Order: sequence, then C-alpha cells, then structure tokens
Amino acid sequence: MPDKVLKIGPTLMYWPNLFLPRGTQQLKINLNKLFYNIESLLKTRPCCKFVSKPALMSGLIKSSIARKVVMALSGLFLVVFLTQHFTINIASVLDPETFNAWSHFMGYNPLVQFVLQPVLIAGVIIHFVMGFALEIQNKKARGGSYVKYKGSANAPWVSRNMIYSGLVILAFLALHFYDFWVHEMAYKYIEVSPEDPTRYYHETVEKFAPFWRTIIYIVSFFLLGLHLWHGFASSFQSMGLNNKYSPGIKTFAKIFSVVIPLGFAFIALYHHLNPVTH
Repeated sequence: MPDKVLKIGPTLMYWPNLFLPRGTQQLKINLNKLFYNIESLLKTRPCCKFVSKPALMSGLIKSSIARKVVMALSGLFLVVFLTQHFTINIASVLDPETFNAWSHFMGYNPLVQFVLQPVLIAGVIIHFVMGFALEIQNKKARGGSYVKYKGSANAPWVSRNMIYSGLVILAFLALHFYDFWVHEMAYKYIEVSPEDPTRYYHETVEKFAPFWRTIIYIVSFFLLGLHLWHGFASSFQSMGLNNKYSPGIKTFAKIFSVVIPLGFAFIALYHHLNPVTH
C-alpha cells in the first residue's frame, strides 16, 4: 500500500486520524490499512456482488494486518459479552430472583433477541474464521508445523496452541448453545409455552446436576482462561496500541483471564453441589 494512503482526505480511511487520541499512531496505521482494503474493494467491486460472488469478500481479508485487526476487534467484542454474561450468571449464586429477572429481560427484550443476539453470533463466527485463516496463513509461511519450526524457542505454549484451545472452546459453545439457547428457542417458538419469569434459576441449576456436564464446563473454562491469557492482551498489540497505558492494560487482561474463567467454573461447581430441592 503506498504511503500517500495516510494523507487521503476525509474518506472512510481518514476516520482513525480524526477520532483516535495521541499515542496510538501504530493503531491508526493498522486501521488505515484495514480501511484501505475495504475502500479499495468497494470502489472496484459493487457491494451487490458480494451475495452472488462470495469469493470477492476475500479482498477484505487478504492482508495479514487486516485479518489480525478484525480478529482483535471481534475478540474484544466477545470479551465485553463475556463480562456481561458472567455478571448475569454470578447472580444465580448471589441472588436467584435477580438472576431470574435479568434472564427474563434478556430472553424477551426485542433489541436483545433480534439485534444484539445476531451480532453476537456474527462476532463468534468472524473471530473463529479469522483464527483459522491466520493459522493456515502462518503454517504456509513457516512451511510446516511448530515442531519443524521449533516454536517453543520463539513463543510460549499458550500462543502456539491458540487454535487448539479455540477448537475446544468452539465445541463447548456448541454444547452451551444446545443446553440453553436451543432449549430457549424451543420453549418460546416451538412449544409456545407461556412466559414464566421464575423458571430460569431452576433450569440453570438442573443443567449442572450431571457430574460429566459439570466437568466439561470446568475444563472448557480452564481452556478459555488459557485462550484469554494470550489473546486478550495480544489483541491490543495487534492493533498497534503501544503507549504508557499498555503495561496496565496487559496486567488487567491477565487478571481478567484468571478471574472470569475461575468465576464461571465456580458457578458450575456451586450449582452441581447445591441442586434444586423440590
């Protein structure tokens, strides 16, 4: 990409220069490059062709930097969701009535159901697709596996195995969707059962009655912690954020990567050990 790209006027790619603060120059450059790919594609390929020719979308992610930025942004979006999800679920331990109220709101609010929920699903898909694309790209660049590459001498185990922890988390998400989302869709739209704002706590606790399911959740949360340990902190680095706040952000990311997965594991174990009595 030519250097003059960073001097373009008030177009799509000029947005980072307008709104990002000082000390984020590398982040501005990376976002400019991403927007440059998007803008170039829009100028040469009409948007209406994306549906009929999906292969043209590859122009948006052909750049390694663009893929990393999209991966980082989608990952940060999922971290925000994870925080919200944990806040609601920890209420099932602290105050079941509050948990029921929040869960009922999330389950029947049109904005959540028909706007935020599809955005969340899209964010999950984008994050994993970008992860697979970067893994394939990295292996091609290395010409072999990490064994041949001697990855242990260049990167820690967690960063070298992000794809595997990601695959396990993806499998866990499938189980989680089956346990809760599929059940919720069936309750509301197939069985057409009446609203019951008090049902969520009992349904959640009953899911953790089987020991095997509780173990699967705990192991998955452990791998989520490993995934976050590397991914959360490195997402800021991928976007070129490097200033006086970087050490503090990295420390926060490490603490988050331990506390949130441990909290989720605690919730699962607590409900397994404290079943609902009828």
